[in-house]
Amino acid sequence: MIFLIGTYFLFFGLPWKSLALKKQFEVYLEDKYQIDFQLGKMDFDFIHRTYLSYAHPANDPTLIFYVGQDIESKEIQDLYPYEVNKRNAGRK
Repeated sequence: MIFLIGTYFLFFGLPWKSLALKKQFEVYLEDKYQIDFQLGKMDFDFIHRTYLSYAHPANDPTLIFYVGQDIESKEIQDLYPYEVNKRNAGRK
Protein backbone atom coordinates (compact mmCIF):
# COMPACT_ATOMS: atom_id res chain seq x y z
CA MET A 1 0.00 0.00 0.00
CA ILE A 2 2.81 2.42 0.90
CA PHE A 3 4.51 1.60 -2.41
CA LEU A 4 1.33 2.52 -4.33
CA ILE A 5 0.92 5.80 -2.46
CA GLY A 6 4.59 6.64 -3.01
CA THR A 7 4.27 5.87 -6.72
CA TYR A 8 1.19 8.08 -6.96
CA PHE A 9 3.02 11.01 -5.31
CA LEU A 10 6.03 10.44 -7.58
CA PHE A 11 3.99 10.80 -10.78
CA PHE A 12 1.18 13.16 -9.69
CA GLY A 13 2.77 15.28 -6.96
CA LEU A 14 1.42 16.11 -3.55
CA PRO A 15 -2.27 17.13 -3.58
CA TRP A 16 -1.85 19.70 -0.78
CA LYS A 17 1.15 21.27 -2.53
CA SER A 18 -0.86 21.53 -5.74
CA LEU A 19 -3.64 23.43 -3.91
CA ALA A 20 -1.16 25.76 -2.20
CA LEU A 21 0.68 26.52 -5.45
CA LYS A 22 -2.58 27.16 -7.29
CA LYS A 23 -3.35 29.92 -4.80
CA GLN A 24 0.24 31.24 -5.08
CA PHE A 25 -0.04 31.33 -8.88
CA GLU A 26 -3.30 33.28 -8.66
CA VAL A 27 -1.90 35.80 -6.17
CA TYR A 28 1.28 36.17 -8.26
CA LEU A 29 -0.70 36.96 -11.43
CA GLU A 30 -3.14 39.34 -9.76
CA ASP A 31 -0.34 41.23 -7.99
CA LYS A 32 1.78 41.43 -11.13
CA TYR A 33 -0.92 42.52 -13.61
CA GLN A 34 -3.54 44.09 -11.31
CA ILE A 35 -6.46 42.17 -12.87
CA ASP A 36 -8.40 39.06 -11.82
CA PHE A 37 -7.40 35.68 -13.26
CA GLN A 38 -8.91 32.22 -13.21
CA LEU A 39 -6.69 29.16 -13.20
CA GLY A 40 -7.44 25.79 -14.69
CA LYS A 41 -6.52 22.39 -13.36
CA MET A 42 -3.06 22.08 -11.83
CA ASP A 43 -0.69 19.61 -13.45
CA PHE A 44 2.54 18.07 -12.19
CA ASP A 45 5.61 17.59 -14.40
CA PHE A 46 7.16 14.54 -12.76
CA ILE A 47 10.35 14.74 -14.84
CA HIS A 48 11.21 18.24 -13.57
CA ARG A 49 9.23 17.97 -10.29
CA THR A 50 7.33 21.21 -11.00
CA TYR A 51 3.70 22.29 -11.02
CA LEU A 52 1.96 24.18 -13.83
CA SER A 53 -1.43 25.36 -14.97
CA TYR A 54 -3.15 27.43 -17.61
CA ALA A 55 -4.92 30.65 -16.73
CA HIS A 56 -6.99 33.37 -18.33
CA PRO A 57 -8.17 36.83 -17.33
CA ALA A 58 -11.56 36.63 -15.61
CA ASN A 59 -13.06 38.97 -18.21
CA ASP A 60 -11.53 37.19 -21.26
CA PRO A 61 -11.68 33.37 -21.15
CA THR A 62 -10.30 33.13 -24.71
CA LEU A 63 -6.84 34.47 -23.71
CA ILE A 64 -5.33 31.30 -22.25
CA PHE A 65 -1.69 31.26 -21.18
CA TYR A 66 0.82 29.12 -19.26
CA VAL A 67 1.74 29.77 -15.64
CA GLY A 68 4.06 27.52 -13.69
CA GLN A 69 7.34 26.93 -11.95
CA ASP A 70 10.72 27.37 -13.61
CA ILE A 71 12.37 23.96 -13.87
CA GLU A 72 15.64 25.11 -12.27
CA SER A 73 14.75 27.82 -9.75
CA LYS A 74 11.14 26.74 -9.03
CA GLU A 75 10.13 30.44 -9.25
CA ILE A 76 6.76 31.27 -10.78
CA GLN A 77 6.76 32.37 -14.41
CA ASP A 78 4.01 33.08 -16.92
CA LEU A 79 3.43 33.77 -20.60
CA TYR A 80 0.66 36.36 -20.25
CA PRO A 81 2.61 39.22 -21.95
CA TYR A 82 3.57 36.90 -24.82
CA GLU A 83 -0.04 35.86 -25.45
CA VAL A 84 -1.27 39.48 -25.26
CA ASN A 85 1.41 40.59 -27.75
CA LYS A 86 0.62 37.66 -30.02
CA ARG A 87 -3.08 38.56 -30.02
CA ASN A 88 -2.36 42.26 -30.63
CA ALA A 89 -0.13 41.37 -33.58
CA GLY A 90 -2.95 39.35 -35.14
CA ARG A 91 -1.26 35.96 -34.84
CA LYS A 92 -3.12 32.88 -33.69
